[in-house]
Amino acid sequence: MTKRQRDDKYENEVRYFLNPESVSVHLFCSICQDVFQDPQRAPCGHSFCRKCILPWLRQSKSCPEDRKPVNEKQLHHDFILENIIGDQMVACPYRKSGCDYVGQLQLLASHKKTCNFNPVNLPDFLKATDSLCDNDVLSVGDESSIPTPGKPSLKMRLFQAGDSRKELLMSMFDKKKSSSVS
Repeated sequence: MTKRQRDDKYENEVRYFLNPESVSVHLFCSICQDVFQDPQRAPCGHSFCRKCILPWLRQSKSCPEDRKPVNEKQLHHDFILENIIGDQMVACPYRKSGCDYVGQLQLLASHKKTCNFNPVNLPDFLKATDSLCDNDVLSVGDESSIPTPGKPSLKMRLFQAGDSRKELLMSMFDKKKSSSVS
């Protein structure tokens, strides 16, 4: 994984921990006060989120905890912390839109690639904010609480049903096909 891919992976990643109280205080970054994302360990033993420590080091060139000298090249990925955090149970960030997936954080990226509620996986007619969910717009919401899964709209439920109904539904809303039939 390249540096850019790693940065993209953690950018704006919403995580709904099922039991936030059970997450150890040792798994929190002292800079952002959130559970580590892409943890980096300094030679002195302190760890920080990559997105937090890099800007810090551009300004101060020392560890935020003990002020010992450190530079970006001395940091290394803290895979042990990442594995511990990856075992935590989380809900899908598209939960408000209707997804009811719950699983380990380390499996969330794989789920999001195939999640029916991920906007990347939706046809254009379902990407409109008013057609995805009957009671909520497409939103990943606040990390502090786990939202109740929204009730998917009729279009979304038909789309999820699959088989011939999915093709029929897509053809109904495909403007190119509709205009050539008229």
